[in-house]
Amino acid sequence: MVFIFYLQKNIQVMKQFQYIVFIGQIILFLLPLIGTAQISEEETVKKTIELFFEGFHQKDAQILTQTTDSSFSLNSVGNRDGKVVATQTSGNAFVKAVISREDIPSWNEKLLSFNIKIDGPLAHAWVGYEFWLGDTFSHCGVNSIHLMKQSNAWKIINITDSRRRADCH
Repeated sequence: MVFIFYLQKNIQVMKQFQYIVFIGQIILFLLPLIGTAQISEEETVKKTIELFFEGFHQKDAQILTQTTDSSFSLNSVGNRDGKVVATQTSGNAFVKAVISREDIPSWNEKLLSFNIKIDGPLAHAWVGYEFWLGDTFSHCGVNSIHLMKQSNAWKIINITDSRRRADCH
């Protein structure tokens, strides 16, 4: 009789153990999926930025306007004659300058690194870059890019870049 009670107790413990193992397996299976939404949003932001720069390199006004909001502006912060200066360019003026530039030398902005943060419909990307005119290095810096999500698409609302010629590598 004691043996049967002992056996029943062990079967009950085994069932509880199997249940716990089963729940653990479900959690381990679902755990990678929890972070996927944020990762895919970061990838979408990165793809928007990369597409913008494809349009920039190809002098394609359609891509540039497709990836930016109508309020888009470009700001630059740099050092001129020993003074830090900031310049602002409207989105329309920027697109016009890009598409009307000469083909030679080509403009090549090499995006080196991405640090993307997202809070709801607002995203910020800190993107290191080097800028080349043809085969000649021009300057480097960081693009501080703000985007907002509209109708399930990320749109660039502002790029503020730093520009320097030293300490680039």
